[in-house]
Amino acid sequence: MAVPKKRRTSSTRGQRRNHDSVRAVSLLVEKSSGQAVPRRVYKAANMGFARIRKG
Repeated sequence: MAVPKKRRTSSTRGQRRNHDSVRAVSLLVEKSSGQAVPRRVYKAANMGFARIRKG
């Protein structure tokens, strides 16, 4: 069975975990209605703000 020779430093662990955080959804403010809409189109489509062409 493989066993690591050296212990992982806290710095190395921190570098790996650096990208694990959950980011907030970025929003756009629509000019016509003044409503905040998600920047991602598929998320906006699920909420009924945008239409996605299929095919």
